[in-house]
Amino acid sequence: MKKYDSFDLAYVTIDSLSEGVGSSQITPLISRLSKSGLKINLISYEKSNPNSELVAYFKSVGVEWNFRNFGSNGLMGGVARLNNLRQEIPKTNLIHARSDIPAVSAIASRQAPVLWDVRSLWADQKVMIQENLVNKTLYGIYRGLESIAASRSIGMSTLTSAVVPILEQRHKRLPLLRTVVPTAVDLDYFKLNPMMPPKAQALFSGTYNEYYDLNLSRLFMEEFRKLFVVDTHWARPAESNKSHIGVGESKVFPSTQTGMANLIPDYSFGVSVCKMDAGPSLSAAMPTKIGEFLACGRPIVVNRGLGDMDQFLKEFNAGVILDGTPTNLVESATRLASLLSDSETPVRCRALAEKYFSMDVGANKYLNLYSRILNMKG
Repeated sequence: MKKYDSFDLAYVTIDSLSEGVGSSQITPLISRLSKSGLKINLISYEKSNPNSELVAYFKSVGVEWNFRNFGSNGLMGGVARLNNLRQEIPKTNLIHARSDIPAVSAIASRQAPVLWDVRSLWADQKVMIQENLVNKTLYGIYRGLESIAASRSIGMSTLTSAVVPILEQRHKRLPLLRTVVPTAVDLDYFKLNPMMPPKAQALFSGTYNEYYDLNLSRLFMEEFRKLFVVDTHWARPAESNKSHIGVGESKVFPSTQTGMANLIPDYSFGVSVCKMDAGPSLSAAMPTKIGEFLACGRPIVVNRGLGDMDQFLKEFNAGVILDGTPTNLVESATRLASLLSDSETPVRCRALAEKYFSMDVGANKYLNLYSRILNMKG
């Protein structure tokens, strides 16, 4: 990784590093950023006390980790975190704020220029996942946070290119210093396995909340079973509130994020189908599990319009795209069957991951953006 002149960075997030996306995305990214010479102050909000190994790890790579108690869910909990984070951010040269609440807190702290790490259209996604009267009523407030982040941040990163025109249409002012960093995967950890399992096996991995289209996933699996005898399993995370997902799974077993790299190569393909009526947030989404499957050399089943995946899969022929029509279900099942019988499929999947989902590439994109921001400031 290219070395940069040392400068201080505050990386702030309300995600827990002990589970899910924090474990798979933030921890390896911070490790790589610290190796560039950055002195990093990391602030996160944990739902339980972190284990001593993780605390020791950050200390060993020279990162000052200031973790705080997550507190309660809901509006009041969010307000409390926003206010607390505003006061916790130290004086620094640059603040990397992961998502809207951290960005607004960072802006309010007035400690340094802010990079708004968009992640997703958080307001739209929150309403979609928890479609209730309270969230619909609060949508204007959530969008207000997005507007503050958009207008007062000095830099911006997004998970997809597809969401940028949406943000440009929404906001009169938007940071001009930008980069696109899709869901990043540690390619040294998620290794290519060029050999497909002798028997077709489908894996649903991680959390499947209301953002996912499990009905369409089930219909696809039923169509695929007309061509292949396939075992369907769900690797269920501890934080999931579901006991089954109704896609014809014959086995449900507990899993952790750290175990996925060893688990995925035992399967033939993964499924990550989101709801196509999710609105603008669909263009901003890029589930972590997609990059992990591809990195291990396994094709993925996704829905039309999910982030930049239409473009990526067309470029590398590394999966199938569902549009919900009966004809497409038949065609997609046939296409997946063809991919599973093609010995070059794992290599193409891995090539896609190396080009678009590499953690090293993503870290360097952030470092380049940091330098551009600080050079402009100077």
